[in-house]
Amino acid sequence: MIVGDRTVSYEELDLAANGVAAIISASGLDSSAVAFWGDRSIETMAAFWGIPRAGVSAVPVDPSMAPSEAMSLTAEAGVRGLWATPDGGFDRLVARGRDRSEPVARPEVPYIVFTSGSGARPKGVLLTDANIVAAVEGSHDRLRNTAADPWLCVLPLFHVGGLSILWRQAESGGPVVLLESFDAVATAAALDRVTFASLVPVMLHRLLDIGRQWSNLDAVLVGGAAADQILLERARAAGLPVAPTYGMTEMCSQVATASPVDPLDGSVGVALSGAEIRVTVNGESAVAVEGQIEVRGAMLSPGYLGNERSPGDWFVTGDVGAVDADGRLTVAGRADRVIVTGGENIHPAMVERMLATNPAIRASRVYGQPDAEWGMLIVAEIETDESVATLESWAQERLSPRMRPRRWHVVDQIEGKLDA
Repeated sequence: MIVGDRTVSYEELDLAANGVAAIISASGLDSSAVAFWGDRSIETMAAFWGIPRAGVSAVPVDPSMAPSEAMSLTAEAGVRGLWATPDGGFDRLVARGRDRSEPVARPEVPYIVFTSGSGARPKGVLLTDANIVAAVEGSHDRLRNTAADPWLCVLPLFHVGGLSILWRQAESGGPVVLLESFDAVATAAALDRVTFASLVPVMLHRLLDIGRQWSNLDAVLVGGAAADQILLERARAAGLPVAPTYGMTEMCSQVATASPVDPLDGSVGVALSGAEIRVTVNGESAVAVEGQIEVRGAMLSPGYLGNERSPGDWFVTGDVGAVDADGRLTVAGRADRVIVTGGENIHPAMVERMLATNPAIRASRVYGQPDAEWGMLIVAEIETDESVATLESWAQERLSPRMRPRRWHVVDQIEGKLDA
């Protein structure tokens, strides 16, 4: 693992994970799950691997959340505590791990990962060891990454896109180059040190604006939101072998990924080995016709907290698309009103409820607007007497960055909500 100027071996990470487990086991915490802040750091990676070794489920949460908000979100997962790295940091965990007693059996569900909010409230997705193994195998069969392939991680470690990089690299033995935050210049330089990377479209857009060229990469997965074809073509021209990919938390990340040498025709490729994709129209499978995307396979989660599914069931994704005769999937978009912006799923109702707390806003309607950089922009149509500048300042103080409207339209009267 490479974080900044520090290189950490898998042996050290293993010891640090044991240290996390030892501390939790000795704490006397009566809990079936422990949450941890999903910031990008070696301490977070130790918690990610170590919490399940204490016999409890690990639940990553957005570090921008207030502790009370994180506890409220994760309470249904059985969380009674938030992991905090002890004084001394990673080195203290390594030292503690050397003295660990007999290991505790892993929980049946080692990870509970919350979706980014494709419903009004994020759902806790149960992920088993079998799901993870199947997802890693399917990805490896498609990409053929090895121990000699460093993988750049600038995605959040509280979503499955970032976490899946850790799973894949641990299996292959390849290093993870971890950036603590996304910065276009730093990321552009880091791409010189790796052969694989995972990005969302807005990151790719900002990288290309730097005007660099690359020649050392084998594949750059681009997912989390629909990528503009012009953007992908620009990336190929800059030497980035982009591979459009389609995935979701419920499938432990990837479902379909195109080859980095495939033509850029809007497809995200065929299903990974171990995964199945079908498109249905009125409940019947259809080919070359747009309909509801459904998936299944060994990497499919057994369900959500309090709502498990039967093995072998098809999962209705909520996305619309088409599969051609060769099994290549093209994704048209969400079947509902979810706004996918910068790789995050934002439900308009969540933003509208936050805007309703401002007494100066009489009514609001939130929707997405296509954008080449972000995929979609959050747009707020509002009834108010306040200036847009005042509202933007208010939103910066009270709304998380991912939920802030990028455009504001003041109207005399909102005629009605957009159709779902």
